[in-house]
Amino acid sequence: MTPSPTATSPRPARASTLRIGAVVICIGAALGAALVEKRASAPVAGIAANFPATPTANEILGAIPVRGGSPETAKALSSALGKVRAKPEDAALWVRVGNGLAQAFRDTADEKYYDHAEAAYQEALRLDPQSVDALIGRAWVTGGRHDFDQSKTWAKRALALDTGNAAAFGILGDAAVELGDYDEAFEHYQQMMDLKPDLSSWSRGAHLLWLTGDGEKAKWLMDKAIKAGSPVAENTAWCRARLAMMLFHEGALDDAALVLEPALKAAPNNTQVLLAAGRVAVARDDFDGAEKHFQAVLENAPNHDALVALGDLRAAKGESEAAETYYAQVVSLDALQTASAGHSHLALAKFYADHDRQPVEALRLAEARKLTQNVHEADTLAWVYFKNGDVTRATEAMTRALRYKTPDAEIHYHAGMIAAATGDAAAAQQHLRQALRLNPRFSVLQTPHAVKALEQLGGTAANAVLPATSGAVR
Repeated sequence: MTPSPTATSPRPARASTLRIGAVVICIGAALGAALVEKRASAPVAGIAANFPATPTANEILGAIPVRGGSPETAKALSSALGKVRAKPEDAALWVRVGNGLAQAFRDTADEKYYDHAEAAYQEALRLDPQSVDALIGRAWVTGGRHDFDQSKTWAKRALALDTGNAAAFGILGDAAVELGDYDEAFEHYQQMMDLKPDLSSWSRGAHLLWLTGDGEKAKWLMDKAIKAGSPVAENTAWCRARLAMMLFHEGALDDAALVLEPALKAAPNNTQVLLAAGRVAVARDDFDGAEKHFQAVLENAPNHDALVALGDLRAAKGESEAAETYYAQVVSLDALQTASAGHSHLALAKFYADHDRQPVEALRLAEARKLTQNVHEADTLAWVYFKNGDVTRATEAMTRALRYKTPDAEIHYHAGMIAAATGDAAAAQQHLRQALRLNPRFSVLQTPHAVKALEQLGGTAANAVLPATSGAVR
């Protein structure tokens, strides 16, 4: 019997045991202040033997971009580079270079920084195979490349040397989140919060709570992370971007804009802040403001989300030729990133499905994650199956996407369209209404389709006309 796309499982019991009173750097900020200086004396066997042939120190330093990220990040990186050039045999200085490059990635979302950071951490481990901070760095790099098995291996090696390393538990939790093992993620994030209650651990916990359906507690904890702050302004700004998107997903557009205002001042070039500000501006019908934010993202580095958003804005204005120019860049960017180890093509698969193009290629890309338990990956997989006419597999994947009741309007929109294709009109109406109730402006291109589908099913979508403004952090 084919499961209904409306079927859900309750949140795991472990989710409710997350001790929020214990106090989680942002998901992308697993380094820096979270790194613990403590060292253990026992060696970790086999680390040096795992290294491939590496460039010389001068080659590593010569390849690193002169500037990267915010002015604050660029200054810190420049200082670290100067010190390591003066003393290249010091492993700790190489870790500082790696951390600076990691921060440059967080500022810009430019994947080139993974390679440079990895080279710096690898040089640190060549000099000191017991460098816990360098092991954490390797875990962060491999996790960012979606090589989660390797990421967990490096994090566990760090824990073998330092059993109380909070950053290692955070990275293990990050891998579990990406793999959709939310029970395990709650365990690791709780360990991180118990060891180091701060912006980093609280923001992680907030994101996981939101994914598993507890939006109110998630907003509260993310607000707590923001108030705790970070030595790096960009990381606090990142948390504001995540809180703004939580508010966006429940249609609280004015509140989301207010949350972003300080971030746009403190970190005006931060990619995640600009993307969030652009999405909020689109939903508020401020297309000019949105375009400005998305173009600013591209000044940092090529970016899939910004290119798609700019194309969609042009399409919404009826400028099809201009839209296609951006869409062509989306495909070209993915081709350039193919050479990056661990690069995920799910974003391109979703782009194809959203824009009704290349269904077979979208399926090929999405099925690389056909067994995923990650709710957003499962949602993309379901949507791609639906666009390929495979309603049975779409229904099964959507069941996985819905199981935690993640408050995301787009997931419910997809679920509604899939339910309608199975002939389950009641479920289709339920999900489409829920999508429009959560955020009646969730997508400049997809919202009209949701409204039309609901009307064809005999429902009404009056609340899709104006954005909601309720939902402030409580």
